[in-house]
Amino acid sequence: MMEARQARLRAMAQVEDVRADIQALSESLDGLDLWRPAAGLRKSCDEALRMIDQLAERFDRKLVVTLVGPSGAGKSTLLSALAGDDHLSPSGRQRPTTRQVVVFCREAGDAGQLVDQLGQENIRIHASKAAEALENVILIDTPDTDSTQQDRHIPIIHKAITLSDILICVFDAENPKRRDHTDFLAPYVRLFSGESLVVAVNKCDRLDEAELTETIMPEFSRYIADAWPVTPAEALCVSARSHLADPEWNEHVRPRHERDQFDRLRQLIVTTFNRDGFSVDRRLENARNLKTYLEQAIRDEAGRDAPHLSATIERMSATETEALQAALTAFQGKDSGAATGINVRLYQHLAQRWVGPVGWLVTIWARILVFGSGLASLLRFGNPVRQAFGAVSVIKQYGESKKDLDDAHRGPGTNVALSRYAGIVGRKWPDIAELLIRARFVNGVRELRQAPGEGEALGDHFSRIWQETLESELDRIGGRLSGGLLQLVFNLPVLAVLAYVGWLTAFNFFTGTILSGDFFLHAFWTIALVLLLSFFLLQGVIRLAAGKNRLTGRVFKLVQESLGKQERLSESPIWRQARTVLGWAPEKGWQSNE
Repeated sequence: MMEARQARLRAMAQVEDVRADIQALSESLDGLDLWRPAAGLRKSCDEALRMIDQLAERFDRKLVVTLVGPSGAGKSTLLSALAGDDHLSPSGRQRPTTRQVVVFCREAGDAGQLVDQLGQENIRIHASKAAEALENVILIDTPDTDSTQQDRHIPIIHKAITLSDILICVFDAENPKRRDHTDFLAPYVRLFSGESLVVAVNKCDRLDEAELTETIMPEFSRYIADAWPVTPAEALCVSARSHLADPEWNEHVRPRHERDQFDRLRQLIVTTFNRDGFSVDRRLENARNLKTYLEQAIRDEAGRDAPHLSATIERMSATETEALQAALTAFQGKDSGAATGINVRLYQHLAQRWVGPVGWLVTIWARILVFGSGLASLLRFGNPVRQAFGAVSVIKQYGESKKDLDDAHRGPGTNVALSRYAGIVGRKWPDIAELLIRARFVNGVRELRQAPGEGEALGDHFSRIWQETLESELDRIGGRLSGGLLQLVFNLPVLAVLAYVGWLTAFNFFTGTILSGDFFLHAFWTIALVLLLSFFLLQGVIRLAAGKNRLTGRVFKLVQESLGKQERLSESPIWRQARTVLGWAPEKGWQSNE
């Protein structure tokens, strides 16, 4: 008992793993809103999840063995013969003979879950002492699959099958290869493993024995193998009426031979299916089969579209590469405004690192540069007319400098780059969209807003790469130009003059000597000249190490390298979904069709 309970717990855990895998498939399909087959596949996943949940709920309940067949196949007679009760399920000439699900079990309580799911009005329970041998099995008969009331019956049959563990598919031996019945059962047999499927060809006693053995059954087996994706565990020819207590044979229609595998069918039900613990194995295997079926269904659908999707992805990649090259060329441009803005950003970085008198001047110079070349010209030595013009244009140049800073921050030529990129994609997109539609993507992919890189995302991507690269390069150069030794070398002359003037001033003060104003005037100019000379020399070093054109060129080069390392500039929904569907396709299946 303990071993059986542990086996049941292990099986339940494995069923939960299967459920998690199916849930993951469903969530993946949720992200494929542009691929039309995804909607139907997602519904299949949802139905499978409901079946798994129902299976988990009845894990400790009896095995449900269901008879399914068309009108006239003899399902009701077969159930009565298996139950040993001629009047268990109604039979006769009027169709449909079975209007409800008929349940044969030991105790009425065994069918509780079936009643809950199917409704009391759709089920008739027959608890009988004749079912004493069926300790772990419930037998049910379903309405005909092709009855005149099939609109009402089909939903009941569907629910009954999803609540079943074993499916016995009943065919009429006089016309076994009925395409309508085979096609009806095809989507259902996919839900079961082969070991959970049995085919019963009833009324075999009415056929010639040699023809039945040598022709009809072999041909029927091949027919089923071609029509269904799952091979049944057994295909048995039976004569259900022969096993009724009172078969009521017509004088002119009696059995033509004794070839009958009814005992084998009954043995399967009473011995194999009825074995303790068998239901656990079957339910676990059926759950696994559900997952396998769904995975195969997704692979099959993806394989149909794989050739078109492969061509689409290649075309999209080539288009984006071409558009990206044009955008990068436009992005760099020939505008010097960004170079000026980068120069300002460099001095702002240095101002945060430098200390001492030269550091103060670097900070002031960084602020002056923000106001543009007008104020800078005003403070430079040179032509007085040029200095006066600079004073007048300070306000105007401030606006231009702010624009230069914005260009340096966002990246120069961004708008032109976006225009170039969008233009190339726009020209190539109609052909790409047609390939996608052939791959069963929605017609909405024709809209350009679906194209990769369209809209603000592309500009934001360019700007982000530019900003990251620029900041990294400014930090690197700023660190090199702000070393402790370099700061000491350029600050030392000014500090030495300041120290000397301070020492003379303090010494004379304490000795009672009053220094003249000329001394302080000369000291001030000396300090200013040394400070300016140190700063000018520092500017020369900065220009040599990171002239604005040199720095700008290096940043552009690094941006191009960074973008070149990326497989995709932008991950559009279409790109992601096309790659996902193509990843599901069986490789050999679609490559061989190209």
